[in-house]
Amino acid sequence: MPEIQPTAKMIAFYECRTQEHIDRVRRCLNVMAAVAEHAEELKERARLHDASKYGLEERVPYIWLTEYHRCRRIGELFNYPDGMEAQVRDAIKHHITSNRHHPEFHPDANDMTDVDLIEMVCDWTAMAQEFDQDGGSARGWADKTIGSRLHLNEERCRFVYAVIETLDEKLTRSARDWPK
Repeated sequence: MPEIQPTAKMIAFYECRTQEHIDRVRRCLNVMAAVAEHAEELKERARLHDASKYGLEERVPYIWLTEYHRCRRIGELFNYPDGMEAQVRDAIKHHITSNRHHPEFHPDANDMTDVDLIEMVCDWTAMAQEFDQDGGSARGWADKTIGSRLHLNEERCRFVYAVIETLDEKLTRSARDWPK
């Protein structure tokens, strides 16, 4: 199927938005690396987070997906070009099955390591910050996802909420301590 080229404006918006998301995740992962076990592995995850979005399988479809969401948020009409919606679906599937911080990477979400779950929480936190939801906390994402799309046992669920609590507290403290 031919690749449909996005506009320069779409590319610029995608690159800016994606880099800002990655930077937010990195900040959260580095905060957690300072207080959690597995510091080096968390720092490595910060370095590599969402790198697949710049690869051949994901980049162009994700540019179109980002444009779809930009238009939806501002109430602007948007239609994918012929064939692009299927490419976007394929790119999403590739992304979530290629990155350990997505539960879909694993045969069972309960197989996610502590580092996988911490990165997932940092990803959710970055999204909450971007969309100004729940005071920038992943708690809302967890509340709506765990038990519906994400089925974690009690131990893993407690771990996720403990990570959220720790990250929220550390981010709030660091924001308070920044010079005015």
